[in-house]
Amino acid sequence: PPSRTRPCISRQPKAARNPLGRAGTMGINSGAVCWLATAVALLGASEAWVSPMSSRALRTRPATGSAVVPAGAVRARMGLGSLLRRRKSAAAPGGPFDFIIVGGGTAGCVLANRLSALGDARVLVLEAGTASHKDLLVRVPVGILKTFKTEHDWDYASAPQPALQGREVYVCRGKGLGGSSCMNVMLYTRGAREDYDAWADECGDPSWRADEILPYFKRSEDCLSEENSGVGQWHGAGGPLSISDVPYQNPLSKAFLQAATEQGGPRNDDFNDWSRPQEGFGRFQVFQRRGRRVEAASTYLDPVRTRPNLEVVTGAYFSRLRFGEPGADGQPRATGVEYRDEEGNTHTVDVTSNGEVLLALGSIGSPQALMLSGVGPKDHLKDVGVPVVADVPGVGANLQDHPAVLVSHNAEGNKAAKGVSHSSRLRVPGTTKTNPVALAQWLLKGTGPLTSPGCDHGGFVTTEAAADPSVPDVQFRFLATKTISPDGMSTIAEKYRSVRKHPDGYTVQAIAARPFSRGSVRLRSKDPLDKAVVDLSYAVDKRDMASLVAGLRRAREILKQPAFDTYRGVEEHPGPAVQTDAELEEYVRRTVHSANAVVGTCKMGKASDPLAVVDAELCVRGISGVRVVDSSVMPKLPGGQTASSTVAIAEKAADIIQRSLTPTRMNDPSLVSA
Repeated sequence: PPSRTRPCISRQPKAARNPLGRAGTMGINSGAVCWLATAVALLGASEAWVSPMSSRALRTRPATGSAVVPAGAVRARMGLGSLLRRRKSAAAPGGPFDFIIVGGGTAGCVLANRLSALGDARVLVLEAGTASHKDLLVRVPVGILKTFKTEHDWDYASAPQPALQGREVYVCRGKGLGGSSCMNVMLYTRGAREDYDAWADECGDPSWRADEILPYFKRSEDCLSEENSGVGQWHGAGGPLSISDVPYQNPLSKAFLQAATEQGGPRNDDFNDWSRPQEGFGRFQVFQRRGRRVEAASTYLDPVRTRPNLEVVTGAYFSRLRFGEPGADGQPRATGVEYRDEEGNTHTVDVTSNGEVLLALGSIGSPQALMLSGVGPKDHLKDVGVPVVADVPGVGANLQDHPAVLVSHNAEGNKAAKGVSHSSRLRVPGTTKTNPVALAQWLLKGTGPLTSPGCDHGGFVTTEAAADPSVPDVQFRFLATKTISPDGMSTIAEKYRSVRKHPDGYTVQAIAARPFSRGSVRLRSKDPLDKAVVDLSYAVDKRDMASLVAGLRRAREILKQPAFDTYRGVEEHPGPAVQTDAELEEYVRRTVHSANAVVGTCKMGKASDPLAVVDAELCVRGISGVRVVDSSVMPKLPGGQTASSTVAIAEKAADIIQRSLTPTRMNDPSLVSA
């Protein structure tokens, strides 16, 4: 193998890796530097620690979201954090490789671990971002508030939405090793059994049914939750991803669960127990261990980065797939990948004659990568000047996301509620500084309000608007804090960080759990520097609007219950003047935001499905040597958060790929730490 001393190829000695220990735990050798850095970051002493590089520095062109946009040309406003991490670009790694994984996010990290366990297979990971999972703000669960619209975030905006009064909707997607697992809200909610049975029906392969995919969830999991329904049947033990309960409960969150019961909702102590209906209210399990975020890079990738057959290149921005002569099947075969480094230099890297390129760029990046390579709807490719390699109409179609709206109460003036909200317990009153008591709780014990992502209590309901009454159509996420604006993501990403006075209160977010509306991803031009056009198409289907309106009404009923009498506030959003269906629908159009679960743009399906992009083994139709392995292959959005589903897809994909190479399946959990 070639030398692995090139600066951008991650070949770090063990002592340099993961200063906080396994899965983000505070190791005894972490040292005073980590403690001091944490305190500086969380107390807000320097904006350079909060936002190492402004997202505005990444925008080389004024357009909307893309996961393949080079960022290195513009270095303005780089803070201390980025300067310390900045490295010179490396020459392209020496090929050929058996597997080139494009994208080092959630799925990419899983694939890198599992496929490099095949000792004779050379594996390359290309990632545009850096080792952002090592940032202390990523490790602290509440640090999510300071990662949106920073160097950790691709910072997407949708195209103007006609159904939403022309609004652009912000969609965060993680940038860096670990991808969105570094900046999601950590909820481990798989969805219902029916979601995966529907996948199997869509692709005509029973191996995607719930009973068949459950072992992949369990293989990845180390369940530490005290409220789970039993390790062995529904949960795994000893896997790389620790799943636990948040070691903190705000009094308002407890009041919400009591109020939901008073309103008639059942309790559900484990939303991942498929022996019972999904409906009910309870605590969501989270990707955490001892109060620290658990993400894919530190759990799947870091433990195996010393394997001699694995190379990881950061600062690598995808340009296109390279194709050679048609193979035996008559289809164009991928021979490698072209990418740009942070200095704008172009590199190519090849796969072996039987090797594969595995796209793991997510539901915006993967379809864009295919279309930039000439694989997609031919008329669209011709319109933007991309030579057509394969006409695959479904590339970029079928986009699904969880649209969300909220009901928020302001409890200012209620003495019993003063200082109770999560936001009040996080901060020194009247400032944006982190409460030193909360900081000490996290540093010393891994407990306290810093361990909560804010929305770890909630539930699922089947409203009167449900088009399919067999599964819930609405998910509730309760926040023990008042929102600043009715657009919840705007509150978190833009306004919360600068507001010094934040009155006490509480919020219920209502999410269309299984939406019917379908959007798309399209190229703006053939230039990889141009961001893709992302059309979310929220509430285009009237069934989604009906569920959101019903969810708002149900949330209001829950908040009226006696459990909230002590903390009673005044409804600020939507407000008491908004009552009729027409008024609530107008509120939805004006305020709906993303719950960040974009899927479906390279959907898995039968050969007879005109919008199917990959088959049941995730191979791209119309070409050979390329698979897509990420959330974009989901035919339908599960009624839950998608991080766990993405991991399960990648685990299953690794098995599929290995079976194509050897007669035995790769089921040895010890490979994770080999």
